[in-house]
Amino acid sequence: MTDSDDRGRSVERLSRPSIVPGMSQDELVLAEGRPSVAPRNVEDLDGGEGREIYFRPQRYQPSDLGPVRTVVSISVSGRRFDCEMTDVSQNGVGFEWPVDVEVEIGFEIPELSLNFDQHEAYSGAARVSSLRRLDGKLVVGASFVDSLMNVDDVIALRDVKSYASAGSGGLGLESAPWRVEGHAEFKSLVAELRLFLEDAREHLTAVERLLPWDVVHGEGRSAARDALIGRVRREFAEEFIRRSERIDAALRTVPLADIPALKEYSQRFLQQYFIEAPCMHRALFKPLGYPGDYEVMKYMYENQFAGPTLFAKAVSLAILTTRPGDAVRFRKNLVRDRLSEALDRAEPGVPLRFLSVAAGPAQEVYELLKQRKTVPVPLEIVLFDQDKGALSYAFRRISPIVSARWPKAVTVTYLHDSIKRLLRDPTLFARYGGFDVIFCTGLFDYLEMPTAVSLTKSLYGNLRPKGELFIGNMVPTSPNRWFMELNLDWNLKYKTHEDLLAMGRAAAPDATVAIREEPSGVNPFAVLTRA
Repeated sequence: MTDSDDRGRSVERLSRPSIVPGMSQDELVLAEGRPSVAPRNVEDLDGGEGREIYFRPQRYQPSDLGPVRTVVSISVSGRRFDCEMTDVSQNGVGFEWPVDVEVEIGFEIPELSLNFDQHEAYSGAARVSSLRRLDGKLVVGASFVDSLMNVDDVIALRDVKSYASAGSGGLGLESAPWRVEGHAEFKSLVAELRLFLEDAREHLTAVERLLPWDVVHGEGRSAARDALIGRVRREFAEEFIRRSERIDAALRTVPLADIPALKEYSQRFLQQYFIEAPCMHRALFKPLGYPGDYEVMKYMYENQFAGPTLFAKAVSLAILTTRPGDAVRFRKNLVRDRLSEALDRAEPGVPLRFLSVAAGPAQEVYELLKQRKTVPVPLEIVLFDQDKGALSYAFRRISPIVSARWPKAVTVTYLHDSIKRLLRDPTLFARYGGFDVIFCTGLFDYLEMPTAVSLTKSLYGNLRPKGELFIGNMVPTSPNRWFMELNLDWNLKYKTHEDLLAMGRAAAPDATVAIREEPSGVNPFAVLTRA
């Protein structure tokens, strides 16, 4: 590497890696990236030669001092001037000279003060030692007469000011992003939940050390593993859910303006514990761009006791057995059972068609085909999703069942297209003919009402006479919204029963529109039946 010395000449600067005890000569070569030089005795070390041996204090430009503001003040012939600094070292300073004052080399300035913000680093006489023109201005180099300046203090001041500038308001309590007056109940409940999780992690870590690996992490069923899950459910998950619902209730009294601060408060207390659960981690970081992707749904359907540690598994179980988690499984069961009823009521020889919109892992279809004893009529199923991964997963599970059990009775089409086209193109499904049952369990949670009405109208137009359209949507009274919104940035477009009925009637005035509940009461369906 090369630097410039104080005279502007190119000077080579060499750097070598630190010599670590035990480091071989070959390791030195690899670390340095060039042929190494064997270390010599201290007595053999050379210093500078010629003019390079003379030390000159390092000079600093204003840009080197960051946010520190520098002022050079001089008093000449009874007049005082504030001048702009160009550079400074411990023994002198360069600055722009006032235009209407005569000056020459050797001129003594009786009073010169150098201030860095409010810190006076030098005050005394100075002597002009150089003159030069810079951008049409006369720049004076002046040497300090009375003392040297402590440059280290100035650099330390720069570092302190730079750190404060880079921060988010410094260390003051009033500027903390989580600071907001009031809301004592919410804050105390969140703090108590933090302590509950902290104690639980310590306790469950100790339990995990005592148990065989397969009891904690194995996939197979055993009496010990069932007992462990049951105990975690009773002693941890149920208490977590109780506390979570109290926090949710407390948050509902908070003005919208105070939510950002309480969001920061909740994350600072709880985030490190929540994201140990794989489902929470994925929902937070959203690798596919949205929180409720098919991998999160897989945790809800198949593996609620998931995680790398017993504590992580406990958090996962607790989160996924809150009422919204239960609702996801209940709504899946409701749709699965309705599809099964349609098969039971099918007219002999008349094919049935089912359409799943934003199908995800298609768990209800998987369970339907796996559990049915008979498929009495030809059945065509279309699974639509914008995520190839979700369709690939559904194909991997459903195709073997169809091939083994229903090769002649069931046809499944895996349709990959965008949500954008779904929302804009009412003819997307026209080539498949009319459907007997269309269901959409999760997509409407993310749609504003005008868009929801438009899509409902489009889907309704794809029904056969007497066909049914099932549209699920979470209600605003869902009792665990707080951690979804504050800790996961998972915000849904909640709709009341009245909203769902109004949506259905606006989209299809000739339809019979009704509400169908699942057992948790969190995720009702608007059911539109075509006349």
